[in-house]
Amino acid sequence: MKLLTKTLFLTSGFLLLAFPESLSALAMFSKQTGKSCVACHMQNIPKLNSYGREFSLSGYTFYDKNTTSESLVEGSEVPLGLPSTLNASLVLKGHFIKTNQEETSTSGDLVGNGSDGEYQLLNGSGVYMGGRISDNFGALVSLQGDSADTSNIVYKGKIIMSYPVMNGYGYGGMALSSTELNGIFWGMENHNTGLNAALKQFENAYATNAAQATGIGNGPATSLQAYYGNKNFFITAGAALPSQNSEGIDAGESFLPFWRISYELPIKNWNFMIGAYGFEGDIKASDQSLNTAATIDGNANLVNVRKDGYGFDLEMSGALFDMSTMLTLNHVEKNVVDVHPLSSLTSYHLQKTNNKATSAELQINPILDLGLKVAYLNYENKEATATNQKFIKNYDYDAYTFGVNYSVRQNILLSVDYSRYEAKSHIGNYDNVYVAAVLVF
Repeated sequence: MKLLTKTLFLTSGFLLLAFPESLSALAMFSKQTGKSCVACHMQNIPKLNSYGREFSLSGYTFYDKNTTSESLVEGSEVPLGLPSTLNASLVLKGHFIKTNQEETSTSGDLVGNGSDGEYQLLNGSGVYMGGRISDNFGALVSLQGDSADTSNIVYKGKIIMSYPVMNGYGYGGMALSSTELNGIFWGMENHNTGLNAALKQFENAYATNAAQATGIGNGPATSLQAYYGNKNFFITAGAALPSQNSEGIDAGESFLPFWRISYELPIKNWNFMIGAYGFEGDIKASDQSLNTAATIDGNANLVNVRKDGYGFDLEMSGALFDMSTMLTLNHVEKNVVDVHPLSSLTSYHLQKTNNKATSAELQINPILDLGLKVAYLNYENKEATATNQKFIKNYDYDAYTFGVNYSVRQNILLSVDYSRYEAKSHIGNYDNVYVAAVLVF
């Protein structure tokens, strides 16, 4: 199996380099909008620029008959405005991950994946479909590889109702979303600060981004939210079920209120964003449904899980000495998951947790296709009984990361991240190398 995975990874890497130039502008919404990928994305896919955020606020409904050859299917009685052909994209992503521990480290702590490293092809690869349904409705659905279980396929989807408001100065609407991986904010989160797991600076987000390292910006969620946004201001509030299928969770008593606010200010050739976010609520979960081996007395018991967290973020993008530049800061001041009575639930986002983190990420492109990146992450665990998990750690550490992105073509990206963890515990310092090859068409 390992040989097969390695062969597939190497084959996919060859195909990424060998793909013809003619595929360089076939990203998902190009046919609908008549625009190339760079109209919505800054530096590299999937990071969004201001136009990309406006497109998302519209519910993916932008359509210009003067710039696209795609016609619309319009209903005579039902107000449809559906593209005549399906908007679909295929994302192929291959990874190589290698983590080394120093000799002073102890065994049994989850910080390594073997001396030979690990090849992953399914993780992050997927099929995406979506776009406008009518003038005021749009949707996005996907099937993709699970980052937590590389042999598993997960789905996510959202449907957005959006209307121009205030004489066209912004959009207001509702978003219904469900995801296994991207967290409670995914339904309408369009900044590149990592609060949405898909929008981040580094592939290795757990070593570089506070929202991802603490768990605030990832995990399963089914959310309903109302929002308003324009070129400067964005606000949303809603409620989320921290699950995709409600298995083991009392859905009637488990909705988690959340909110997000941000303000953008363009100054000359720079765009500045400052924002805040938070959530607080209780979840009722069955210990037997979530983990039959860890029940309290052999019978099913309802466990109360209280989730409470908030943080702040900042994004700056523009040109530094004519070089495309993006700086993102994220500070998670509080992320508490309190389980009572104490039960070892298998779902990692429902584990007893109390952590905080601060991250700074910078990418500068000295030339259009080459991005140089640095990041710093300070992570603090404040829960003595927390369990060490694949993504969320039960020890304090600082992580320093250097990375390189290279866009072979507009839709083909290669990246290499090197991270140095300085763990403030018995684990000792260790290194991580994260290589990714991405093809979008």
